[in-house]
Amino acid sequence: MADEGLSPYTQRELRQLAKAFSLMGDEAIAEARSTSNALASYAANEIKQAGYGRTVSAKAVQRVVDGAKVSNTSKTGRISFGFASQRFSGGATTQQLWGGLEFGDPTGKYKQFPSYSGKYGAGSRGWFIYPTLRKIQPELTARWIDAMDKVVKKWTA
Repeated sequence: MADEGLSPYTQRELRQLAKAFSLMGDEAIAEARSTSNALASYAANEIKQAGYGRTVSAKAVQRVVDGAKVSNTSKTGRISFGFASQRFSGGATTQQLWGGLEFGDPTGKYKQFPSYSGKYGAGSRGWFIYPTLRKIQPELTARWIDAMDKVVKKWTA
């Protein structure tokens, strides 16, 4: 498992998982979606709490995290941040600003963003989304594997 990634799975394992989902019946897929949705909602709430704790650009960060959307159709759990429909009074959108709010400004040129969050592996550390995901990843992974094992056992027995 790579330390800098958020997924403990290789691309090959993820493709195998997607294939397994395609072979499941509709009820098993619905149960997998429901479980993944609950875990993604938990993650979104944890990220919101981390965002609410930010003091730099606090109002803008709150707008970004309050607008988080959890996909109801994803079988693996998907959270989205930043949308063109979420506008600020100056005309900017959360879609345009979330990256600067999460990773900061390495040049110091844009005062509306926090300072650069620093390197983490091959990417940037982040201020509230990615650090929270890294912190809760072991728990999310364990809960997801446990839930998917139950789904698979229920529907293959």
